[in-house]
Amino acid sequence: MSKKYLIGLLVSFVVCLSCLTAAQEEKADLVLINGKVYTVDEAGPTAQSVAVKGDKIIALGSNPETQKYVGPKTLIIDAQGRLVLPGFIDAHTHFASGGHSLITLTFRGVDSIAKIQDMVAAKIKELPPGAPVFGSQYDHTLFPGGNWPTKQDLDRVSPNNPVVIERVDGHSVWVNSLALKQSGINKDTKSPFGGEILRDPKTGEPTGILTEAATSLVRIKVRSEKSSPEDDIKRALDHAAKLGLAGIHTSSDLSEIEIYRKLTREGKLTLRVYAWLPIEGLDTYIAKGIRQGQGDDMVRVGFLKAFIDGTLGSGTALMFEPFVDEPQKRGLPQYPEEKFYQLVDKAYLNGFQIGVHSIGDKATNWVLNAVEKAEQKYGKKDLRNRIEHAQVIIPSDVPRFKQLGVIASMQPTHCTTDMRFCERRIGLERSKNAYIWKSLQDAGAVIAFGTDWDVEPLDPMRGLYSAITRKNIEFDNPEGGWFPEQRISMADAIKHYTLDAAYASFEESRKGSLKAGKLADLVVLSKDVFTIAPKEILTTEVLCTIVGGKVIYKKV
Repeated sequence: MSKKYLIGLLVSFVVCLSCLTAAQEEKADLVLINGKVYTVDEAGPTAQSVAVKGDKIIALGSNPETQKYVGPKTLIIDAQGRLVLPGFIDAHTHFASGGHSLITLTFRGVDSIAKIQDMVAAKIKELPPGAPVFGSQYDHTLFPGGNWPTKQDLDRVSPNNPVVIERVDGHSVWVNSLALKQSGINKDTKSPFGGEILRDPKTGEPTGILTEAATSLVRIKVRSEKSSPEDDIKRALDHAAKLGLAGIHTSSDLSEIEIYRKLTREGKLTLRVYAWLPIEGLDTYIAKGIRQGQGDDMVRVGFLKAFIDGTLGSGTALMFEPFVDEPQKRGLPQYPEEKFYQLVDKAYLNGFQIGVHSIGDKATNWVLNAVEKAEQKYGKKDLRNRIEHAQVIIPSDVPRFKQLGVIASMQPTHCTTDMRFCERRIGLERSKNAYIWKSLQDAGAVIAFGTDWDVEPLDPMRGLYSAITRKNIEFDNPEGGWFPEQRISMADAIKHYTLDAAYASFEESRKGSLKAGKLADLVVLSKDVFTIAPKEILTTEVLCTIVGGKVIYKKV
């Protein structure tokens, strides 16, 4: 046998072995079959089956087309004709505090002071004498008359326990007399810049309501339950998995980012985290070499978060014109205008994406001005700066979102909650320019949807319903929707909750749609949200959540 023949035989053997190995490697770890797959990918918008190897999609198509990827160890998931979507990405959450809210005294949806008094009195019975009471999620616009409550309302049931209750938007607190006394807040205490101590017009005494920066004057620091930030995050992860969340953009700090990384190392992080940081730490981040986008597919450093105003509910959103129901007020800026521009300038210069909390029309105008000034000074950069909420916008600012590459990070349920009082607060004409998803979309702006949990519930179904109906969820009104010309299609709503949210974190090539080579983040729904009656969207459940090819939740 010649040497040449032996070499040829050896080469053939190696080639065959390589082919065999390649064939074995081609087998999928997971194949989803019998699905009504909506990919959010224009090149291939629908499919029946998805094949996954490792954490990525390797093929989409019909059942027969993905059959070749099935091996003896492949996990088969039968979707049974159900709708399959990319995993939802919530582009604005407060994840750790949301997790904590699941175990705290909450007043979400409570429609009277009397009911809150009963709940506070019941809580006091569980506590040691004099222990502080903390609660959240109250909304005074639900009370008869919609007026602010007072310290006396809490004093009646809690004269000996300090009480601190955060409003649902997180931008004001309601406290009793003892909490004011222990915090050193009295008639002579001045309201800080960017905040207000509401006062009795006759006596000048604090009423018990503190807004924006004035909330920091309260010295009662308490957790109503023993729970660490890691415990809160774990609780939130369990909750999110059941709702089909594969990713979040969340408020954070450097210590929380380390918790997320720790959970990743332990294999316990069940969604992808884009963690934003407070802009006030900019110099520290620069000194430590921390840059926006650092990280991996599970945890990344997000944008720098700034606040420029408050909220409509607290009457602190920064407006060009006065509030209709409080004509002496136009909101509370959190920075002097020029100082805000300088802050954005510094972030832009150092290559950071910024996300600015902006509710009022003047606030949003300032944010767009700040980005424009920085762009003119340093040139265009693909920083994908964001306006968080963007609730009221003057018409001339709408096209500036696309022109400046600014993303509108919006929460559909804010519209369908705030519509109860929006017209009373800013009038009919300005309300026409509120929560204008369709106008922004038509003008070419990128819109990323989220919930602002724990301000609103985390469930994406509520957001989808709100986006396509513009009807209040609890009261199912108005018929046809509030300013129905701003309703959008289900396809667009899903895109804003998936691919556009991924774009907002510079990850649209990695996730947000279902396509070979992308991360295998999928959700199976109990109903087809494209075809059912809108009201049924609210009772649609998640049957299965898959993140990185791993089943993290499956409804039994």
